[in-house]
Amino acid sequence: MPKESRSPAHEAVQAEWWRAKDLGKKPHEVLDPLVLQIEDDQASRYAAYREYARLFGADPDVCGFDEGYAETETLSQNELANTIETLHAQVFKNRVVPSVSVSEADWEEGQRAKAYSRWLEGCLEAAEVFYEAVPRCGMDSLVFGTGFVKAGHIEDEDGQCRLQFYRTDPRMVAVDRLEAKAGKPRSFFQKDYVDKFKLADDYGRDVRGAYGTAAERVTAILDCTANDDADMALGRTKSEMITVREAWHTPSSAKAKDGRHVIWIKGCTLVDEDWSWARLGPFSVLRYGSRLSGYYGDSAVRRLAPTQKNFDKLNRKIDEAQDIMGVPRILSGTDNGLKMAHLDDIPGGVIEVNDINRIRDWNATAVAPELYQERGDCPRKMRSLLGVSDFEVQNQLPQSMREISGPAMERWVDSGTARHAIFHGELERFMIDMAYLAMDYAAELQKEGKDLTVIAPGTSKSSVEVLKFSEVQVDKKRMKLRVQPMSQMPQTMSGKIDAFSKLRENGDIDKQTYLKMLEVPDVAGTTDFLGSDEDIILKNLHFMVKKGKYIPPLQYDNLELIVPLTTAFINHYRLREDCDMEKVGMLAQYIEDAILLKAGPGGSDPNAPPPMPAPGMGPPGMPMDPSQVPMGAPPMGVPPPPMAGPPPGMEPPIMAPQVG
Repeated sequence: MPKESRSPAHEAVQAEWWRAKDLGKKPHEVLDPLVLQIEDDQASRYAAYREYARLFGADPDVCGFDEGYAETETLSQNELANTIETLHAQVFKNRVVPSVSVSEADWEEGQRAKAYSRWLEGCLEAAEVFYEAVPRCGMDSLVFGTGFVKAGHIEDEDGQCRLQFYRTDPRMVAVDRLEAKAGKPRSFFQKDYVDKFKLADDYGRDVRGAYGTAAERVTAILDCTANDDADMALGRTKSEMITVREAWHTPSSAKAKDGRHVIWIKGCTLVDEDWSWARLGPFSVLRYGSRLSGYYGDSAVRRLAPTQKNFDKLNRKIDEAQDIMGVPRILSGTDNGLKMAHLDDIPGGVIEVNDINRIRDWNATAVAPELYQERGDCPRKMRSLLGVSDFEVQNQLPQSMREISGPAMERWVDSGTARHAIFHGELERFMIDMAYLAMDYAAELQKEGKDLTVIAPGTSKSSVEVLKFSEVQVDKKRMKLRVQPMSQMPQTMSGKIDAFSKLRENGDIDKQTYLKMLEVPDVAGTTDFLGSDEDIILKNLHFMVKKGKYIPPLQYDNLELIVPLTTAFINHYRLREDCDMEKVGMLAQYIEDAILLKAGPGGSDPNAPPPMPAPGMGPPGMPMDPSQVPMGAPPMGVPPPPMAGPPPGMEPPIMAPQVG
């Protein structure tokens, strides 16, 4: 609708910060009051985050402990943190790397997809995602309920770009609570603290989307008041850190141009540019728990807090009672002749009584046994709330389970893992989203003429190779990212061996697949060699289907594997809409030639008797008896004919090389 024909309802309003130009204002003039209003509305969430961090034993403030929190009484025994750390170790002990799958792919596109998967793995490895960003984000999701990872990049002096993934503190982000009631807000806000002199250096030159002139930006940055944010609780400490904020707004549709990205400080806009991504900024979000509504996840600390507080209260009560009642006392009668002045070298005290004429000791019970029992049950209750077993916390089996079999123990361990199925599924979704984020970011860099290059695992598991994004990229419309479901796999090595061995015994998987599924690093080279027979056959089959040229099997091919593998390939190929029956006949000929080559000169029947051996050579000069010469044997002194090839008319006019 043209601007002049809009009704007042369609005019830009104060909350539409991405239309600041229509309002006749600079972006920061609209964003400053809007963000402060959103943060004030969510003050209770930030207060809860500080309490969750305190209960966990971490910094309650984004900048570390201040004087007020340093005086806060600490927990006497933090079983809450022990339980959460154990759950974190269970869920994040495995590296989840998505792989690229392509539909109806020919061999070349399939190989490109494999290279894309290796590029992705190398990209995540170079960014140390599995050692820094993901574990810290995972702990945020357990403590605060939501964890954030932000993508960025650095560029070296040679112009080579490398992706980086940063953990973003959940206390530094915000969304509009009403807009996010269905979990899908369209605006996202983040703040951070940056040294003003570094900021002036970064924005004192031309950058993409720069707002205003470089001189105006530098002047505003240097004039900006340091420590200007309430969360920058540095007390008497002085610094030159200033608050920098970012805002993203997703386009309203695929063809809309209303997406926006703004970076600003108080009183100055630094960047104002279009935002075309269909995601809320370069972020991936990991949440714990099941959400009924809203944007944020549920904190595991919040679930455990009542039990931990009760546990701490019982500890204090028992400690106080033991301090008072846990010392020995002597009951002394008044007529026993004991002089109290002589009892000055023992702990405790002396109590005079009228009804006892002799001396005896008295050790009073500090508290009732039920109180000790209740305190002992609190840690187990917390572990039960999160599905963490005593075995995984204490690293020892309960007394009642020390005689169980290995499979029974595996089922017992997996039963606890099943409690975490939702969280495992969320982690898989999070890693897939992070992989798409890496691909989207690399595509944006490519638009700027920067090709993201990584050192990735090679085609053999014991090698590496340099891969460029431009060489491996696959159209997102023809691909899908997948991960092996973590919650459906045994979690122990013995459980994996038992499960995969049963599949192998039943004939569901072969030896090389068995070794690949175990993922034991020591068998990497062996796996590559064991899979080479299958790989070369598949290469030939894909080559014949794509090029329409026949490749005969060779005598050093795995002739026994050709028959079942090519049969399965034919049936899979026949399901495709572009199936060519002439190529099916070519594949069938590949099977027949493999059978003939395996049978040898004796015929097509592999059970046929071998040809009669030639008679022993007689004395020199002695003619051979013609009756003893086998039928079809060459005359003496003539070399045997070459091994028979395919039937007449079926051989290719030109021998195509083995692909790969």
